[in-house]
Order: sequence, then structure tokens, then C-alpha cells
Amino acid sequence: MNFFDSLIKEVKDEINFDRVKKYPYNPQNAWYDCGANQLVLQRESEYELDGLGIDLVTSADIGENEVLILGEDLNEIISGRSFARISIVSINDVEDEQKAYNLIKKIEYVKYHYFPTGYMMRTSSSSFKEVVRLSKQAIADSISFEKVGNLLIGKYLANKSVKSVKVIYVTDKNFNYSSLKKIADKNNEVQKALNHVMNSVNFDCSSCNLKPICDEVEGMKELHFKKSGM
Repeated sequence: MNFFDSLIKEVKDEINFDRVKKYPYNPQNAWYDCGANQLVLQRESEYELDGLGIDLVTSADIGENEVLILGEDLNEIISGRSFARISIVSINDVEDEQKAYNLIKKIEYVKYHYFPTGYMMRTSSSSFKEVVRLSKQAIADSISFEKVGNLLIGKYLANKSVKSVKVIYVTDKNFNYSSLKKIADKNNEVQKALNHVMNSVNFDCSSCNLKPICDEVEGMKELHFKKSGM
């Protein structure tokens, strides 16, 4: 499973890991999950984070489970700003393409099925946008990216095919978020191409606007030919 490996490399190239705060995964220090979508009203809000979320899956070894933070933590931020969440998820290598595809989709759905208390998220299935509204109460209760990240990692690890996870949060005011937006855009295109290859009966590459992605992403063209019987 290497469709997203080049994007993972790009993420690592963009982030200065010498400045990153690292927290080993600790399920005992996870934030509370309220179990359902919640509403944080404007008058209850401390601030909003307007950013993006990227989920990248690989069968490569990524090391131990951990939360990484580049920039200020939730209790250090005093007003709304840009931010990013990048989840790098390592899975057991799956030879069956359909099972691998299904696993990627299950991992993608995790972001819609965790509900940190006082951390209201608005996400879109058709884009990388991820907007977070923090409640005053959550800040008073000492919410942190470490605790929210621990909760998210636990949700990923509930799938027995997931080996390890790194969740990276970026809040640095000086960070070049446009670079991550380009990675997120490309990630969307790879997802579209993968969906097309796995679900489409039309294998005419010459008429497909996703051909440049298939040509560029390692393994995509081989999967395309295999699915088409060529």
C-alpha cells in the first residue's frame, strides 16, 4: 500500500521536526468522547481553528504511536487562526486490492466518528476542510492536542489492521499552510483516482481526466490495468 507514500514524504519535508513537541500515545490520557455530534454555540466558544485535515495511509513502518505538535497547544492559543491535522496511519500490508481499498475507506471514516467534548468539528467528505470550534469549558478543563490526539489514535487502532499512527497538529503562525493545502489537494485527487479505478466500468484512459494522477502515483496504473484485465 504505497499510493500515499510520496505525499507522506512531502509532509515530512515541510515540517521542521526539530521544533515539534512529541507525546507518546497514552490511552489513559485521552480526552473525553461525548459519543455524538455536539453543538458549541458562538457565545460558548473560546476561538475557532480554520484549517485542513489530511489522512494518509501506508504499509511502511512509521515507528511508535505518537502525537506531534508544531506551534502552540490549545490552551496557549488566544484567538482564531489557521491550523492543520495530519494523520499518518500504518497498516498491515494487504495483497487483495478490494480489501485494501475498503480498509482505506474505513480509516478515512474515522474522522467522522470521534467526538471530543467541547471540540466541535465541521468536516467535509468532498474536501480537506476541517474547522474546529473550542468551547470555553473545554479550555477550562485543560483540553490539549495531546489528549485529543490520543482519543483519535485510539479510534484508528480499534481497527486491527492498523499497526501504528502519528497525528500531527500544526498551529505555527509562521508556517506555510499553502504547502499543506497543495498536499491535501493532491491527496483528494489520489482518492478520486482510487475510487474511479475500484468502482468504474470505464477504463478508457484517454478520456479520463484523472489520467495524470494514475501516471504519477506509484502503483495506481498497475492497479488500473489489473482491474481492467489488461
